[in-house]
Amino acid sequence: MDKNRIRLDDIKKDMPFTVPEGYFDKLPQIIQSRIPSEPVRQPLVGWSWQRSMALVSAMALIFVLVWVTVPERQGSLGQEPLSGVSDASIVAYLEDQNINYYDLSEHKVVQKAFETDSTILNYLDGMDSDFIREQIIESASGSETI
Repeated sequence: MDKNRIRLDDIKKDMPFTVPEGYFDKLPQIIQSRIPSEPVRQPLVGWSWQRSMALVSAMALIFVLVWVTVPERQGSLGQEPLSGVSDASIVAYLEDQNINYYDLSEHKVVQKAFETDSTILNYLDGMDSDFIREQIIESASGSETI
């Protein structure tokens, strides 16, 4: 067993490799000579009629999907879209929807419409004066209790 054992002190310290004279001086020129001056360009994808047809088919499919899924735009309704609708029809619609004057008064659009005095006067013009008095008295008594 002692025969197969290797000791580091028994190994020779000689360099087994030799370098030719001036090798490292000529090495950069050798490397440069192996590099081509201009790289050869290869196209990423070659042309074929199958690829062309697949591209045309894909574009047609995308176009059809966009055409089908994009909704048509509605034209402008004009400046006064409800001018042709009668007041009775509007009142009937509001009653069907179970919307009263108090519900409407909470919307900012309606509040903005009543900012001018002329709008309020036009609104109150056709109303019964007794009803207006009752509403004023009711709102005044309600604000005092709060």
